[in-house]
Amino acid sequence: MSVYWIELLMWLSLFVTLMLTFSILLMDFVVSDSSSYDLEVLWKGQYTRQELHLEPDDD
Repeated sequence: MSVYWIELLMWLSLFVTLMLTFSILLMDFVVSDSSSYDLEVLWKGQYTRQELHLEPDDD
């Protein structure tokens, strides 16, 4: 009976490890600055970072 508990804990630890890895990779992707890519590809260079309020005003 204890072998089933050990196997369950092993599968659970594998699942948790995979979920943590996925979460860390997703966070790294989201946190990285992609605004330069967005300005070039999506907006085709029509706007500057200041016009889209992506940078603070230099007052």
